[in-house]
Amino acid sequence: MSKKVVVLGESRDGKLRNVTFEAIAAAHKVAEGGEVIGVLIGDDVKGLADELLYYGADHVMIVEHPHLSYYTSDGFAQALQAILDQVDPDAVLFGHTSIGKDLSPKIAARLQTGLISDAIDVSVTGEHLVFTRPIYSGKAFEKVISTDRLLLATIRPNNVAPLERDTSRGGEVTPVSVDIQNLRTIVKEVIKKRQKV
Repeated sequence: MSKKVVVLGESRDGKLRNVTFEAIAAAHKVAEGGEVIGVLIGDDVKGLADELLYYGADHVMIVEHPHLSYYTSDGFAQALQAILDQVDPDAVLFGHTSIGKDLSPKIAARLQTGLISDAIDVSVTGEHLVFTRPIYSGKAFEKVISTDRLLLATIRPNNVAPLERDTSRGGEVTPVSVDIQNLRTIVKEVIKKRQKV
């Protein structure tokens, strides 16, 4: 049964992180022929949309706002929640990164659903999705099946091979207007650590 799967795209220094492409590949397994929707949140991220399409997203939704230049959990949660309300997906995948580990439980709580974290593989067994994740410091692996209607999961970086980049792929890119309000934190600037001489 085909599903609609949302993947949160993560960028750093104006480039998409590889874990985003890996999550898109995992999303295709979850979607089972359905739609994979990439989401970009930030202040000038529309230029990254084509790259999501090249790596397998069927549709890209973008939320741009000056207060979303840098990650804050309340700002990104508001933006992602607005998209999820519009799309009504069957699954949402995040990279198992500092952003994914912070944002995914917040979204799971808002949606009153479970979260499978740190997955290294996904497969389909009958009508169930089976996620594999390491336990006991990687000495053993467990298989997790979600029975929730809406599935949230984080994908560990460097474990799922991304799809082949195909510049002939196209898709719809949709800007989404979200009224970002009542932010507890607004990051105005990030100062990078200087290199030692």
